[in-house]
Amino acid sequence: MKKIFLLLFSAFMLLMTLFSCDKNKGDENDNNCNENNNKENVYYNVLSDEKLPSLDFVEYYFSNFNGDVSQLAMMKDILVNSLNNYTNRLKVELGTQDIKLAYRKVNFSYKSIAADGAPLELSSTVLWRGYFTNDTVWHDIAPENICLMEHYTITSDAECPTQSFPLELFVTGNNLTIMPDYIGYGITRDMPHPYLNHDVCAQNSIDALPAGFQLFEDMSSADMKPNWKLCVMGASQGGANALAIHRYMDTHDEFADKWNFAYSFAAAGPHNPHLTIEKYLEDGKVAYPVALPFTINSMLVSYPDILGKYDVDALFTDNYLKVKDTVDRMLLSKNYTTSEINEVFYNNVRTTVDDNLADDEIYLTDIFSDVMFDKESDFVNDLYECLDKNDLTKGWTPKHPIKIFYSRGDRTVPFENSVAVYDAFGSDLVTVTETPDPIDHFMTCGLWMAKVLIEGL
Repeated sequence: MKKIFLLLFSAFMLLMTLFSCDKNKGDENDNNCNENNNKENVYYNVLSDEKLPSLDFVEYYFSNFNGDVSQLAMMKDILVNSLNNYTNRLKVELGTQDIKLAYRKVNFSYKSIAADGAPLELSSTVLWRGYFTNDTVWHDIAPENICLMEHYTITSDAECPTQSFPLELFVTGNNLTIMPDYIGYGITRDMPHPYLNHDVCAQNSIDALPAGFQLFEDMSSADMKPNWKLCVMGASQGGANALAIHRYMDTHDEFADKWNFAYSFAAAGPHNPHLTIEKYLEDGKVAYPVALPFTINSMLVSYPDILGKYDVDALFTDNYLKVKDTVDRMLLSKNYTTSEINEVFYNNVRTTVDDNLADDEIYLTDIFSDVMFDKESDFVNDLYECLDKNDLTKGWTPKHPIKIFYSRGDRTVPFENSVAVYDAFGSDLVTVTETPDPIDHFMTCGLWMAKVLIEGL
């Protein structure tokens, strides 16, 4: 893995040398030729507005990272070098050394819908670059493009975009980045999250786009750069959400044209939830057990007309049922991370350990009863019917490019999800990148972020 990051870092330095006149320039007075196309009266409510010196943020993020910091060492170097190169070009352009590059992060609420279609106000973050002079005087920088960034799976409200600083929010370069919390986080943390309900999650993010854009128009002293485009990105759950938004764009031409939609870039996403569950069952074990109750609970909430007649307890072993209420409370509370919930499985549900099982894996026979393995079960077939409603590889034809990134070593989101996108839509619009070596889910998403940093939008 270190070798991969070294190669990426070398490629990054080469790119910075070859393209020293990079497109990310900081002229805050450029006019946006698309302004009149998107300016409209859209509701938003500002929740907070803060300015973060960029290098201070990097130090804060990596010093507070909850995990093996060594795994992200090269990511930090790439990010720091990117910011330093941008700052140096900005100093030359403005003719002054008195510049401190920073991010402007504004949290806001906007109107969307709940899983049942009822009106709902959600929260989101919008971020763009600026700089300080004399350490206190703020200047907004004109963004090159818009990125609608979809965050990965979380179960803790403290990790959502408005409550924290997700790394993928900061890897898109000099662009206007809008990153919604999703239902169940931020100002709606008391609600269950409709996990893998792709239609609802996509609609919620699509509704954040015009609100976040108008907020920028109203609050920033700089306009968008001319000829900007919209890109949709995400990794893990965010990758599937990004593809779901892409599907919306390519089935709503007027909306896609209005927002200059260019492409989506999805990394290691559960694009086909049915396939994902089937691969888990086929492998007989899982390295991310929290995804199982998270998915099933979401399907129960999202499709009560189909699943409301069943007793969900029938799907689980007696051993899991002893902690099921605890797991459900942890999911609903939004006080616990996925790692903390996974530990409940490892410490209380896992009964079988052998040489075929990694420390972070659990056999599905410890979680699921015979009902879940019975393909003739009405309950299971109806569950699959709900999952099939969220299969992003069927029911539409792409019109804009799709970029897919994955690794065959991913034990959290089976790589077959990414291959299924290519198989469904072909090579004309789908570009697939597989990691050089098989690596696990976390490193796949990290490598994808490094790729976004190096290549830009």
